[in-house]
Amino acid sequence: MKRLLFLFILLSAFFSSQVIKDSIFGKPKFIKESVIFLNDSGPFTFMKGDDEYGHAVIMTPKNLRNRMKDTWFETNFCRYINNEVYFDKNRNIIKEIWYYKSGEIVDDYTYVYDDLNRIITESSKNKYSEKSSHYFYDKNSKIAKFKKYYYKWENEPLEIFVNNLESFKPLFVTKFDTISKTDSIFAITNDIWKSVDERSYTRAKDSIYHKRLTRIKVYDKQYRVVEEKFFNYEEDFQNKRVSLTRHLKYEYDKVGNLAKQIDFKDGKFYSYIMFENGRIIREEKNDDYGKTSYTVYTYTKDQKLERRTMYYNDKIWYDLRFVYDGNYITKLYYLDKYGSEDKDIEPTVITFKYTFDKQKNWKKIIKNVDGKDLYMWTREIEYYK
Repeated sequence: MKRLLFLFILLSAFFSSQVIKDSIFGKPKFIKESVIFLNDSGPFTFMKGDDEYGHAVIMTPKNLRNRMKDTWFETNFCRYINNEVYFDKNRNIIKEIWYYKSGEIVDDYTYVYDDLNRIITESSKNKYSEKSSHYFYDKNSKIAKFKKYYYKWENEPLEIFVNNLESFKPLFVTKFDTISKTDSIFAITNDIWKSVDERSYTRAKDSIYHKRLTRIKVYDKQYRVVEEKFFNYEEDFQNKRVSLTRHLKYEYDKVGNLAKQIDFKDGKFYSYIMFENGRIIREEKNDDYGKTSYTVYTYTKDQKLERRTMYYNDKIWYDLRFVYDGNYITKLYYLDKYGSEDKDIEPTVITFKYTFDKQKNWKKIIKNVDGKDLYMWTREIEYYK
């Protein structure tokens, strides 16, 4: 389990160069999708007793969709997904229902939009709770100003909260030094910490506002950012100083495109990212044990991610190679050598077999792993005329 947990944490750090993800063509009215497990295969889970969605999963539609797509196209296993989604004619989701494999509802969501296509109500419910958020806007603004939130847990009284969303956003001011070409950015906030006892603190609002340093930006002669420092004023329990949380430096190529981003930790080199034509081509990072991990990216002529290879201490740990037909991934060569000294491990060959509807959207994908059909992802799509 530790090995797989490490894999997810590690891969998430290197997913900034993604393979092509799916899109829906046409005017969808309704989509029902689910995964069918073939040959006694099943969804990936961390621990025995986990449900089909896995262990300690944040059960939101966005998170579940991202987890499904990432593991479907970039690993040799499969997550679980089962939902029905309804759209309006503007392609807004107006209702979605998520299910467990048994057919029991995970969560039932509804969304309401106004004439300006702004979300005004979003609600969700399951057998334990119900919650609803209502948004209020100032004239034609696209950003909500007020939020009224309703929450009801089983056998508990209804709770209602009203928030001015602007009050959660501190005012930022910038002071520019023309000699050093440096921006100093401050947050104007009345958030402070109050001491509860010798060891604990609680957040509070002060009667006055304070100017707290949050960021420094240094520019070159072409006014490109060459250095940034980020400060965390929100975790200063003494309300006196800020701590440096991140220190970055940037390098540019001859035509002014970003070529390298360097990250420092405690004043020492920590990691860097190299870019070419706007895409990541290499990432390198030092760990706490003095070892170096790095990932190399290569792309097809039409700029799709073709290969991502990760090395640790100069040895290959993971290697992913993608084969495309147009915008669809048809084959993945997946090599996992984490913790193994076996030099003869061969990559797992994963083939994706598609069936399309008249709108040229796929309605079925079979995921074949080393010659065996293990998973089938299906979609039933209805369209507006």
